[in-house]
Amino acid sequence: MAQLEIDEIVKLIKLGKPQWVKQAILEHERLNVHVNGKNTDLYLTTIDKIENEQQFKLRKKYLTTNRSVFTNILRPVDKVFSANGGGVVYKDKSEINQEVLRSKLQNIRHGKAIRTWIKDIQANKLYTDPAGLVFFEWKDKKTYPTIKSIKSIYNYYSEGRELEWVLFNPIEVKKDGKPTGEKEYRFVDSVKDITLIVSDETVTIKEEFENPFEQVPAIINSNIVNSDLTHNESPLEPIISLADHYLRTGSIKNLNEFLHGYPIFWRYLTDCPTCQGVGAINGETCKDCNGKGVNLRKDITDIINLTIPEEDDTAIAPDVAGYVTPDVASWQEMRVELDWLNDLMQLTLWGSKLAKDATNETATAAFLNVQPVNDQLNAFADSFEDMERKMIALISKFYLGTKDTISVSYGRRFLIELPDVIWQKYVEAKEKGAPKTALDYLLMQFYQTEYSNDPESMAIALKSIKLEPFIHKTDEEVNSLPIFDKDKSKKFYFNEWFKMLTPSDIIQKDSKILEKEFETYLKTKENGTTEVQ
Repeated sequence: MAQLEIDEIVKLIKLGKPQWVKQAILEHERLNVHVNGKNTDLYLTTIDKIENEQQFKLRKKYLTTNRSVFTNILRPVDKVFSANGGGVVYKDKSEINQEVLRSKLQNIRHGKAIRTWIKDIQANKLYTDPAGLVFFEWKDKKTYPTIKSIKSIYNYYSEGRELEWVLFNPIEVKKDGKPTGEKEYRFVDSVKDITLIVSDETVTIKEEFENPFEQVPAIINSNIVNSDLTHNESPLEPIISLADHYLRTGSIKNLNEFLHGYPIFWRYLTDCPTCQGVGAINGETCKDCNGKGVNLRKDITDIINLTIPEEDDTAIAPDVAGYVTPDVASWQEMRVELDWLNDLMQLTLWGSKLAKDATNETATAAFLNVQPVNDQLNAFADSFEDMERKMIALISKFYLGTKDTISVSYGRRFLIELPDVIWQKYVEAKEKGAPKTALDYLLMQFYQTEYSNDPESMAIALKSIKLEPFIHKTDEEVNSLPIFDKDKSKKFYFNEWFKMLTPSDIIQKDSKILEKEFETYLKTKENGTTEVQ
């Protein structure tokens, strides 16, 4: 790890903030607009030579942010944190060390376990602040993760997602509320955490601490390096231009709805019933029509009033009164455009589009082609898994003095298909004579998807796969097999026995114990029939 001397740090300060940091800040602000809906009104720009200042103000006032759009686009990432498989293995054999580390990982900050913290907090920064940092502060023999936005960083040098050093933005030094011309800089490398007071002429060390981590306690939010190899970027970067288009189209649609969305009432003008169309009574202006001589009982601003055509005039409207309804064709075209852009963003990010009949509840499971979606979810899982591993290493180093204490692997069975789709695959595989291991796998996938929100039912169903004899055959199929009656009876009586068990019996008892209990149950049925009636 690089160690910089004071004069080298000062030299970095004098060089100024590098261009890559400025570019990363612009990307962060743009991503934050689309994903989190922050400062969206400030992000919009006037459409040159098309809209005037008043229209632009109204468009900003009535815009709809893209936050809901990106919430739905990113919904499949939830599967990374609910996928089956994976696990955590403690390499340190000391039970005391394991308990210490386990306790720390259960509440790293904000009352959240480490994986929950990554899902609820850090994941958003992967999307919106990719060059920012997860940085571990420490105080009173405790350490905890913080988020350091790229906007708070002056410069850093990285190797992968880990840093050689980091220099934070300066704080202006004031005395009696007035600037002194000095600035306070914080610099961290593998050895020290130092605060410098820097002016044009002097450099003073305000504070200096030994770094207990023996490395910069920071991890870059994203593991994706941009094409210029200057800094890390968001996995959403390929669709941000499309998001700009979506936001612009949506804001124009909203403005059109407000300006032209209300039906306009029209009617032919009739004489004022008070003054009989004269406009005056006894030489004084008629108060009911304000001297206009026409009936104004409705607010004139809500009405288009037409003079009654003379005998030879062409009638503009055929009836006495009516409504001019707005043209909705332009809105419909804008909605089609928005749907097309949404599909294109889905396709660009996931390599597949959602089925058109997908509902909000099944959106993550209704992709037309799941293989590219699985590939992309693996990329997200790689990023979060690497982040968790590096965070645990820093926590372990701080509390136990060693980094290599735990092995982390995320599950990769994302189960993004609908249960009905998996069931159909299972049925077709049975019909084609697929091997038992393949059928077991498909049936297991079906249960995991069907009961993804019901862990108890899932555990019971998965246990039944291990226990039920001839699970992929019906009773009739087993009855026709050339096997002993004793083996057939196992199939015929299994459901009867299994329904007698309590959920806790099935979940808590080992499969071998349950198999012995089943054998005992079968003996009580020895005098009963083993044939399918």
